[in-house]
Amino acid sequence: MDIKNHSNKIYLEKLKKLVPKNLIIKEVNEDKKELVNQFLKSRENLGFTFNNLNSHFGKNWNYNKYPYGNIMIDTNSNKIVGFMATIYSQRIVDGKEYLCCNLAHFYVEKEFRMFAYFFFLYLLEREKVIIYSHTPKGSIMNIYRKLNFEIQVMKYTISLGFNLKSMFSENFKRLKIINDTREIKNILDKENMKIFNDHKESNCLHFVIIDKKKILKPCYFVIKRIKKFQIRLVDIIYISNVLDYKNLAPEVFNKISLLYKSFLIGQRYFKNNEKFENNFSLFSRTVEKFVPIKRYDNFYVYDTLYSDHVLFT
Repeated sequence: MDIKNHSNKIYLEKLKKLVPKNLIIKEVNEDKKELVNQFLKSRENLGFTFNNLNSHFGKNWNYNKYPYGNIMIDTNSNKIVGFMATIYSQRIVDGKEYLCCNLAHFYVEKEFRMFAYFFFLYLLEREKVIIYSHTPKGSIMNIYRKLNFEIQVMKYTISLGFNLKSMFSENFKRLKIINDTREIKNILDKENMKIFNDHKESNCLHFVIIDKKKILKPCYFVIKRIKKFQIRLVDIIYISNVLDYKNLAPEVFNKISLLYKSFLIGQRYFKNNEKFENNFSLFSRTVEKFVPIKRYDNFYVYDTLYSDHVLFT
């Protein structure tokens, strides 16, 4: 263990000792799900729109081992005084499996908010897991910083998808969109088939871009149709092989716009090489948001699969 990690471990132990003995953390599995639903429904000023806790992604997920979230209980009154939603997932990247945890809804009763960090201490005891939050409250960003989370900037760009000029290019004719479920299943590899199966019950749409010349591998997209600024747009959740198709982005965007009858396309990314660069940069708008991340094996999640962007927007 290096000096930095050793110092951080000592700091976390000191913080843990400051938590009152009457506060405990319990995991929310199937038998506590309805209890939490009733608690959150009874709260005012949650700071988020609450929907009942339901199964997240895929089938046969073990919610006893990887729960819906955690609750903080005051043992003096035997009441719930806080909740943090956890969206666990198992990701396969380059043949290696990673356990990930997206932190979503977060609420603590006012008189216990000074001990909100207790949730994070509990989660950090889990080893070999990537923890991140795509929609953190600004009021708790200092907690992430003090607990040694890496703070990255996630950009969200909305740009014009329709491009009249690209319709007459050879590359536009070269590409084809497949959005028939039966055909998609026959195209996807094992890694992307898992993503498809995990998200097919959510309100996502799926399609594959095919290169008729068969030079490039098929490119799998997961998207949502959402409304922002009172305008309907296509929101990109996942692109399987961005780098292969970056030079064809104007043609890809154009085909997406025509298929879903939407002129605007939104996408989130950390680095420019994770972004589809469309021609119309002058007609785009980009906003930035801080994203706290705890890496494992130097890996982090740069897409918005298995997150609150899918479940709650």
